[in-house]
Amino acid sequence: MTEKALVKPFLFQFDQLEYGFSLLYNYVCLKKFCMIICIRFSKFFTVNLLFLSQMSEKAIRSRDYPNYISSRLENYISLSKPRLLASVVLSAFLGFVLPMSLSNTFLQLLFLLFGTAFMGAGANTINQCMEIGPDSIMDRTKNRVLPMGELSEKEAMIFGVAISAVGFFVLWFGNNPLTAGLGLLTLLTYILVYTPLKQKTVSNTWYGGITGALPPVMGWTAARGQLDWEVLPIFALLYFWQLPHFFAIAWMYRDDYKRGGFKMLSHYDQTGQKTAVQMLTNCGMLCAASVAVFFVNQNSMVYLAGATALGLIFFAVIVLFYKESTVENARKVFLASIIYLPLLIGILVLDQFFI
Repeated sequence: MTEKALVKPFLFQFDQLEYGFSLLYNYVCLKKFCMIICIRFSKFFTVNLLFLSQMSEKAIRSRDYPNYISSRLENYISLSKPRLLASVVLSAFLGFVLPMSLSNTFLQLLFLLFGTAFMGAGANTINQCMEIGPDSIMDRTKNRVLPMGELSEKEAMIFGVAISAVGFFVLWFGNNPLTAGLGLLTLLTYILVYTPLKQKTVSNTWYGGITGALPPVMGWTAARGQLDWEVLPIFALLYFWQLPHFFAIAWMYRDDYKRGGFKMLSHYDQTGQKTAVQMLTNCGMLCAASVAVFFVNQNSMVYLAGATALGLIFFAVIVLFYKESTVENARKVFLASIIYLPLLIGILVLDQFFI
């Protein structure tokens, strides 16, 4: 046997070992990167969104921006609804992190986040193009870009379609066709199902919840390359979180929604009891979904304790609305909802990586 033949098996084993260490190093770096993203998003939600939720659309758009950002760019950014977009990207991030393995890379995560953000921005823009009329007469939305005439409907539609297409191709080539297909499904159900139903039936909120729960599924398929039944608790978590959140908004602005011609449960609920019961029911389902995540994902007792505590606090805030259905208590439910989600995701990610 030649010297080359003797050395070759050892070289092969060394290459395998080097490849294994490379995968492990990338995985550790990706975990650190995910932690940074989680911390940043949590801070954004719990601090900035609480502040922004108290501001009107006009106040947000009238803030001083750096000189290098033109007012036109500011208008396009406003069309994307950054606050709503942040929750969509965060949920996609969660879906990616849970099944993440040694084979996943930074680029996969970056492609997912940017692709989801682009498609979400496009969906939000097209939605506003379809609702210029109602937005123009609602106090909550009359100061948006399109009702104010700062961009034309044609300009907004071109932007919406173009950025959606960019997002689709980013997901297709950066992740996989399945993730891109789910992104397209999310876009189409938002603009072709949820948006028209808002002016036809109170069931629009339940249908809209399905659309809003798809981004974590996109994150899952971006990491795994396939759909698995284990993603169902995450889908349910996002679905049932949205319902108390949007019922609270609908109660806070029920007169405004009625003025805009939107069919909301709050229009047919003078006492607030129907709305409160729906909030309590779906919050209970939300708590059940968070526990299901514990069993399916095999998390620690730290996550279970944190999820239970957050769920009980959220439920207690809704009970306040049940006892006294006022705008003030509805706002408390809304604020509790935007605190609940990032904190739960933060606990889940910490538990996934460090406990």
